[in-house]
Amino acid sequence: MNILANLKSSIIIAIMTFFIAVSVSSVSQTQVQFVPLPMAVIILLIIIIVGVLSDMVGVAATVARTEPFNAKAAKKIFGAKTSLYLAKNGDKVASLMCDIVGDICGTISGAISAVIAIDLINYYGFSNLWTNLTLIGLASALTVGGKAFFKYYGMKNSTKIIFLVGRFLAFFHLTYDKIYGFLKKRWI
Repeated sequence: MNILANLKSSIIIAIMTFFIAVSVSSVSQTQVQFVPLPMAVIILLIIIIVGVLSDMVGVAATVARTEPFNAKAAKKIFGAKTSLYLAKNGDKVASLMCDIVGDICGTISGAISAVIAIDLINYYGFSNLWTNLTLIGLASALTVGGKAFFKYYGMKNSTKIIFLVGRFLAFFHLTYDKIYGFLKKRWI
């Protein structure tokens, strides 16, 4: 890939990331303010888990070899073609999963931690400084620790992970095609 193509791709990713981050962050932060505290903590944990798992998939895609998926695709095993595509485009998958999804989840988890801290301070009278530091530190520790653990797992089990993701995406695509075909027959 030449420098201009890489620059163009990076600019597109930056613009896409901006709009995804703004939309997801605005929805999550405004909604977290109106849910009970235990639900806000569950939302925070879900966002951290999504970020950690997306990082694992990105790492797995960069180290996955194509040979196992070629063999499975030749046997017409469900999800093998999608898995092969993911393995062949590991750099793009890693950019999407690690840089876009993972980083957005990290940013949003910090913002949601701040909203939860404000709720704890306002409703329960907790100390401002210590509450903010503790919650943001916990969210960061869970994110970084989870990513460190699952990066190793992603490297060691890349074939299994990419095949699982490939099957999931193939199922999602198949379901979408069925629904679209049904709706097209009925209303279009």
